[in-house]
Amino acid sequence: MSIPVLGVLFGVGLLVGLVSGLIGIGGGVLIVPFLYLFYASPGWSGVEVSPVLATTVAHATSLFIIVPTALRGTWAYHRVGLVSWRAALPIAAGAMASAVVGALIAPVVPQHALRIAFGGLLTYTGFDLAREERRGVEREGRRPRLWTSLAAGLLVGVFSAMLGVGGGVIAIPLLIYVVGLDLQKVAATSLAIVMFSALAGTVTYGASGMGAGAPPGSIGYVHITAALPILFGSVLSVRWGAALNQRLGRRRLRRLFSVLFLSLGIYLIVRNAILIV
Repeated sequence: MSIPVLGVLFGVGLLVGLVSGLIGIGGGVLIVPFLYLFYASPGWSGVEVSPVLATTVAHATSLFIIVPTALRGTWAYHRVGLVSWRAALPIAAGAMASAVVGALIAPVVPQHALRIAFGGLLTYTGFDLAREERRGVEREGRRPRLWTSLAAGLLVGVFSAMLGVGGGVIAIPLLIYVVGLDLQKVAATSLAIVMFSALAGTVTYGASGMGAGAPPGSIGYVHITAALPILFGSVLSVRWGAALNQRLGRRRLRRLFSVLFLSLGIYLIVRNAILIV
């Protein structure tokens, strides 16, 4: 890849970190659509990827980028006592198991179907951002049943691995409405779960994709060469986003990005549905 292309990747990383810090979403919902475009445009990206593999490589690479970001955030939250490990660990166990399964079956699922599913996730995220934040009822004192937490983790992990996102979009409502976690600990505990599920998915994509024909500079399906500039940018700018969050109107930002995700999600669904037909 050329220096200008590396600069674009770094710039995307800056945007990912900034948005993540501003509105508290996982970077995967931004990284994956960009990588779809990146791999579909070898003329300017300089990266040749088989159309059969492009979606899988995008999802695997996104998970790789998410892991260190989630690790850093989890440690920071743990130091101030906001991670509920009692809730996180059973869910993380289920998420890691199902993330392995999701990463193994993703390459054999029709690529258009995966992109439609990701479009659905973006659309859901857009609607979720547009809604008013719910206050809910704190129920930290009620310990969730083990099977409930494991089942929630299975859902988080399979979607995380197959769609290339950390799983926070799914984990957060589960922590609130199924587990009944104290709302002050939801974001921190979700990030801890994301750390484990993304790690399991990344390792599986890396191991199962050996010799599959991913672009040079890859480990299995994980395209390290494209991932590192995005990662560096994201890690650098996430603090800026958090600082801006304290100065700008959070509600207005949520609505702005909800329009972006709704538009992109609907586009992916319609475009790939037409290609399937």
